[in-house]
Amino acid sequence: HTYPGGTSIGTFSGVWPRYSRFWTHGDVPALDKGETPDVGRQILKNFIAYLESLAVKDPHAFRGFRALSPMNEPAHLATLYNGNPPIRTDRETFLPPLPSDKAAEYLNELNAGLESKPQLTKVPDGNHLRVMLWLRDAIDAFRQSSLPSMDKELHVNVHESLFPSEVLPKQEIKSDYGLNQAPMQLFGAWWRASTTPEERAKWAVLDIHHYYAWGPQCSGAVEGPPAGRFACSDDENRELVIGSCGAWASVYRSTIEKECEVGLKLASAEFSASTHHSIRHACNDVTTLKMMLETQVRMAATADVELFWWSYKMPYGGAFRSAWSLKHLLYLLGVLSQPDEELFHCGDHIPAKGEPEDGSI
Repeated sequence: HTYPGGTSIGTFSGVWPRYSRFWTHGDVPALDKGETPDVGRQILKNFIAYLESLAVKDPHAFRGFRALSPMNEPAHLATLYNGNPPIRTDRETFLPPLPSDKAAEYLNELNAGLESKPQLTKVPDGNHLRVMLWLRDAIDAFRQSSLPSMDKELHVNVHESLFPSEVLPKQEIKSDYGLNQAPMQLFGAWWRASTTPEERAKWAVLDIHHYYAWGPQCSGAVEGPPAGRFACSDDENRELVIGSCGAWASVYRSTIEKECEVGLKLASAEFSASTHHSIRHACNDVTTLKMMLETQVRMAATADVELFWWSYKMPYGGAFRSAWSLKHLLYLLGVLSQPDEELFHCGDHIPAKGEPEDGSI
């Protein structure tokens, strides 16, 4: 999920409240031509070797292994590093650019042959090249392993917040991130240059997470606008917004296919039924939660985008469980007979092995 030093801002892939240091201190080959050990790439190579070994050492576990994801949401929120609140520092503090000669070399590789293909997008220069180069090397490490020949997949996760607005292709209509074609165009252009059509059809899967909860045009709140675009109790507007925003899956596929042609595999390996990132505003009524689940599943299936739920269970998630725990949501919908409940409660004492019954030491 992360690497030494932290690959993204925040708690999920970082070292919050400290700044993540992976891209400034862990991505060394792009800076010193391999003179320093490359911890990040080596960790991935070692893990790939471990997965290969399972085919012999633990065939049962190997059969349960479907796909590897090299990194979760690489350099997520890099666009916030612009010197303004809330980050208050510059982009180079988190994601420094590649050296100019390395950047020029990599851009030539990414955009080779596009002079005669004006319909395709060129990858622009910028700090994002560092992440793209790392992921390119991750794809190559997987490619050179035995895993593709054993029908295992590589799910390469990327996030739109990698790009600052100034490098994105211009759009006439401002859209929520899930409906915004501009970052997807750049990822599609990079994916086209980093994989072959045969690989995209067999084992190379592009993965872009999607949540309604962080999109102001698609979020809903108990109290309605301005906290959310619809109120949980507003039946008509709720259905309109959830339905229209479900188009993200078709936008995702059509945009990537314009850059890479048809026949590729796409996934969104994180989604939930949450309508708002703040539990104080999020809808928790069963009608809205059911609509969120069914609409996303239906429209993703139509666009042939494979979905993975955020988490099957999170028993200590409190009020978040209704929209984020699949087990608890299925209980609320009457599919499962038991809720997603914690095994232990605050203050419970679980005796250790050999502990005296009278509590003495």
